Amino acid sequence: MSSGPAPTLLPFGRLAPGALSGSATRARQATGTHLHRIDGYSLVDGTVATGTAIRSSRFHVGGHHWELLYYPNGVNHLHRGFVSVSLALASAGEDAAATASYRVSILDYAGNPVHSRIVGPRAFDRRGSRWNGVEELVAAEELVKTAALFLVKDDRLTVRCDVAVLVTETRPRNRWFMQLDRAINGFR
Repeated sequence: MSSGPAPTLLPFGRLAPGALSGSATRARQATGTHLHRIDGYSLVDGTVATGTAIRSSRFHVGGHHWELLYYPNGVNHLHRGFVSVSLALASAGEDAAATASYRVSILDYAGNPVHSRIVGPRAFDRRGSRWNGVEELVAAEELVKTAALFLVKDDRLTVRCDVAVLVTETRPRNRWFMQLDRAINGFR
């Protein structure tokens, strides 16, 4: 079945008059910090089942909504005995997606990190089809040893999550490309 002759391209350097279009993409990083305080942590520590997360409220960074998931007894049976954490994309829409890095830290009573990990950059989607977390932020045994640094006041644990999201903006730039077209092809 013949569909006719194949199209031929102009030699490189020559542009088809008036047939040029263009776009420009600008990439930037949007950052934000979320603090999640867990009051009555001693009750949570021994009673929340493995695989069960304590979820933060939603927070906004880089045009997306996020949630911090804190698993005091591990994300699954393979990581029981460890604190696991994950960042989840909570933006509306099945096709929501983002690229981000994050640092999660357990803070002492003065707001300094005691246990901390950096994750990313990672691809996030709304479906949660990939694990984007830290399976073993700190061993539960180690957390108990350092508890005096952060549980002294009011039985509280504070988790800090610093998020950096890649934001890209693409816009048509036909006017600029039309000037380029005129310069290359000699049209005025």
